Amino acid sequence: MIAETAPLPDALITIEQAKGMLQEIKALLPPSSNANFRERFVAHCEKSADAEFRRKADALLAFYENVFGVKDLLD
Repeated sequence: MIAETAPLPDALITIEQAKGMLQEIKALLPPSSNANFRERFVAHCEKSADAEFRRKADALLAFYENVFGVKDLLD
């Protein structure tokens, strides 16, 4: 028997949600010559007190953990 998985349209919706969240956060990051999003994201998470950024970062981290099973995006 084949394991039941999410249909492709559902998976595409999930990916679009993640991309949207990433774009929102990317817009809040300060300009940098570093093109690596993860490095910029982690550095900003460590020093930012901006409430909107923190809220969106927390939502993204929770999404990645709950949907993709990624628990260590931030070391």
